[in-house]
Amino acid sequence: MSDFDKYFTKSEKYYHPKLNFWKSYLDRDGISSKIEIHRERDGLIFKPTIMFMHFYEGGEEISCDKEPWDSDLNHWCVKEGVRAKDPDNEALRFSLALRAAFKKPGNRFGDGVFNGVLLRTIDDGPFMQHESVSDVMKGIHRGKPNFNSQALTDCSEMIEILIQDQALELLEKLRYDKDQAIDILAGALGEYLDQRFSVTGRRLLGFSGINRR
Repeated sequence: MSDFDKYFTKSEKYYHPKLNFWKSYLDRDGISSKIEIHRERDGLIFKPTIMFMHFYEGGEEISCDKEPWDSDLNHWCVKEGVRAKDPDNEALRFSLALRAAFKKPGNRFGDGVFNGVLLRTIDDGPFMQHESVSDVMKGIHRGKPNFNSQALTDCSEMIEILIQDQALELLEKLRYDKDQAIDILAGALGEYLDQRFSVTGRRLLGFSGINRR
């Protein structure tokens, strides 16, 4: 075997030590798991987000491990079918996943275009009918971007695809039924919009008007 062969052979180990540790539990018969996302508010900001991985055997918790929020670790958990501890926590988890995913169109098209297109996409789509989204949108000012621009069209399509990716993960990887997936994804979008446009932060400061960011 040449010195290079190790790079062209599939390893049984993962790049992240936590994945190797967590998988050592998940590979055991009779072991189940739940992920818990802990994010504590500190005034108008949040403390660092922590992921707790709980392992169970026979209905009893046998181990719990924690790690700072990491999008790659979370994506691995989703692929392995590891659900969050409850629907609200799942919504928080997917809001963080959306934040990571939406960095792509944000970087590509710029914050101004992305913000306008995102809000227009939500306004024109079915999630606007869900209270988790509509309540937050009441606190956000929406302009009317010119959709004659190809960049705006491309940005809108990219946003729709990224939301679809999250929806399919809930349905196909985590095995939620469609109604559950809709509620979780709406909660995730509402949480993401709240944070991006500082809706709760403004309300905590006593501003009842819309955010004109």
